[in-house]
Amino acid sequence: MFVLAPESVEFDGDPWLGVESIAIDRIASREVVEVGDLGPHVVFADVPEQRVSVKVTRKIERSELGSVAPGDEGELQFRAGFGRTDAGWLNVTVGVVVTRVDHDFNRNGVLRVVTMVAVSPNGVTDPVTVEGV
Repeated sequence: MFVLAPESVEFDGDPWLGVESIAIDRIASREVVEVGDLGPHVVFADVPEQRVSVKVTRKIERSELGSVAPGDEGELQFRAGFGRTDAGWLNVTVGVVVTRVDHDFNRNGVLRVVTMVAVSPNGVTDPVTVEGV
């Protein structure tokens, strides 16, 4: 999932202004791959474990002394969609733990990139919840 310019973003109830993009990536943590006896090609594949990573990129307009830090845990919520009406808009909620905070300095300003890992409440449920508005 990739969202450009989400309408509103909150982390643990605190609004995050200037969010330019949110990327939610799914990566196989463990793969099971089996090759058949009749040839060199894979005949079975499964991904019993996966990791969901979230990356939020914000444009920083002024000095900020307080920021999230690795180990901070909370709920990331954002609203995203297309057009000027509520049709097609989605509310996305993800339980996350911050793993990295980076800053990128360029001629257009400063970007803060917060990288997080999504956490399932029970290990079975998808940590990303998407609901229509």
